[in-house]
Amino acid sequence: MLAAGVEMKVVQETLGHTSSAFTADTYTSVYPQVATAAAEKTAALLFGKEDQTAPGKLISLRG
Repeated sequence: MLAAGVEMKVVQETLGHTSSAFTADTYTSVYPQVATAAAEKTAALLFGKEDQTAPGKLISLRG
């Protein structure tokens, strides 16, 4: 479900987990692309879509 892009909260509720933290701890290590996608979405929010020309590129927040 996570690899298909389903939101963490939806996966948590579907699987009956008590918290989304448990779901994330359990499954994001199995699907590293989910963590990469989350990082890219966060970067897009912080820096705008025009800065997302290279998916997976590391961006330093320290300046």
